Amino acid sequence: MKLAKVGVVVLSLLTLVAGIAGAGPLDPRTLTKFVDPLPLPNVLQPTKPNGTSFVVTMSQFAQQLHSQLPPTTVWGYNGTFPGPTFEAKRGVPISVTYKNNLPTTHLLSSAIDHTFLTPPTLPDVRNVVHLHGAEVRSDSDGNPMDWMVPGQSTTYSYPNSQRATTLWYHDHAAGITRLNVFAGLAGFYLLRDPAVDTAFNLPSGEFEVPLVIQDRAFNTDGSLNYLNDVPPNPTVHPQWIPEFFGDAVLVNGKIWPFLNVEPRKYRFRVLDGSDARMYTLSFSGPQGMVVPPIFQIGTDGGYLPAPAAINELFIAPGERADLVIDFSDLPVGTALTLTNSAKAPFPHGAPPDPQTVAQIMQFRVVPLTGPDTSSL
Repeated sequence: MKLAKVGVVVLSLLTLVAGIAGAGPLDPRTLTKFVDPLPLPNVLQPTKPNGTSFVVTMSQFAQQLHSQLPPTTVWGYNGTFPGPTFEAKRGVPISVTYKNNLPTTHLLSSAIDHTFLTPPTLPDVRNVVHLHGAEVRSDSDGNPMDWMVPGQSTTYSYPNSQRATTLWYHDHAAGITRLNVFAGLAGFYLLRDPAVDTAFNLPSGEFEVPLVIQDRAFNTDGSLNYLNDVPPNPTVHPQWIPEFFGDAVLVNGKIWPFLNVEPRKYRFRVLDGSDARMYTLSFSGPQGMVVPPIFQIGTDGGYLPAPAAINELFIAPGERADLVIDFSDLPVGTALTLTNSAKAPFPHGAPPDPQTVAQIMQFRVVPLTGPDTSSL
């Protein structure tokens, strides 16, 4: 009986190991594109009646990134990837308490580089939040060496005194930022100036859409694969990856999603949240299709002096662009694909694969539900 039980246990372990070994790199071309609707990040709510105190918690959870994949284990803020969006007002300071509820084992432990910057005595799970593009005091800037470990928390103050613009917050811990952001620790921070925004009469509410574009690689079981693009090289340390380039594109945490748009103007807050990939974005559609007008109204530092008509948008990691796109002249039923033509590494690398990273997401024109009273 004991030998039989041992045999069953051994067989079960072999089956488990075989299952793990079978979870090799995913070929993203096997996924159907544009089947999942674009998710919109939640707006972060204050924790006190004064409306200026917030709590953001880092944790590990599972989230389905494509309907044809099992849920993927990711890291995120307040249980979502990407994290919730801050809606801040110019001149109204806020305080944010960041809590580290992550596990003590890193989600991407096999990809940690213990030879770079920091000695191996530092904890693998170390995190600090940086509000990218914000004008803040140094003690609230998320300095890479101000990291905290699971179970710790810290409170930062954001004065919100700069011009209205699109900011974003992300992990910034020394020597491991690339993996922590890759795991999912990023989100939007929209700094608004009510007087200016009202005067401009730009598209707002459901017609203002944040878009964070990120490339990733996956295994067939849905898990993240950071080392997918590194060929074996005995002369190079396996963790020395100067630039990561994934083979699948996510927008707001979905792989190749679609968005229904009405024939009217929309405002898009675009962020390149990738580790290294740059994008040259433009529209592609049926032959003879009228390309919707694209106007850039803002950059990292705030509004431009006037809207700038563009045919394509080039954007690099960490950069933001504020766009207004007018779908008014497109017939209902039109399907537009947002495409990418930037080489990787830019500008002398390989052109994007037409079946994968050359495609970003799809826009589908649906009937108008009411008059468009917004303007440029």
